[in-house]
Amino acid sequence: MFCSNCGERLIATNQRFCHNCGTEVLATSKATDYKTERIQNVTAPRIYYAPVRQQRQLQMGSPGKYSKLCLGLALGSIVIGIVSLIIGYNSYRFIYFNIIGRLVVLIVVLLLRVGGLIMGVFSKVNSSKAEIFEPYNDVEKAGSIFGIFGIIINSIGLFLSFLGPWSIFSFPIMIV
Repeated sequence: MFCSNCGERLIATNQRFCHNCGTEVLATSKATDYKTERIQNVTAPRIYYAPVRQQRQLQMGSPGKYSKLCLGLALGSIVIGIVSLIIGYNSYRFIYFNIIGRLVVLIVVLLLRVGGLIMGVFSKVNSSKAEIFEPYNDVEKAGSIFGIFGIIINSIGLFLSFLGPWSIFSFPIMIV
């Protein structure tokens, strides 16, 4: 048997007072004794605490210089990519240019595509800076997404400049 106050095991079964705290011991049945003994012998599970990384609060705010620059570079990258794809695709139609004129058009298109790709990459760099230094805003998110589109469009254009049907390497074939 156990004391109902302090939980100490009683020395004798007919003991009237607890030898540890002096509380009067109430008569209990064997089932209660077994249940109390079983509960006291159970060890508590260990609790492990994992360190929690502090997360910064997202606060909506007005776009800063990095967000605006990110969006501007991204939109410029997309515009340059689309314009260079149109000019590059139609470059074989410049039959009124002589051979030097066509070569200049192809080189300008190639430089436009490289410039558009660089603008798309800088847009993503400014997006990363905006996430760190500025409050959360939609201008930065839009610039980040448009920057990815600009990188993809200009990468496709560069790929077509070297391996496509109107590539630089097919230039001598285009002479009319």
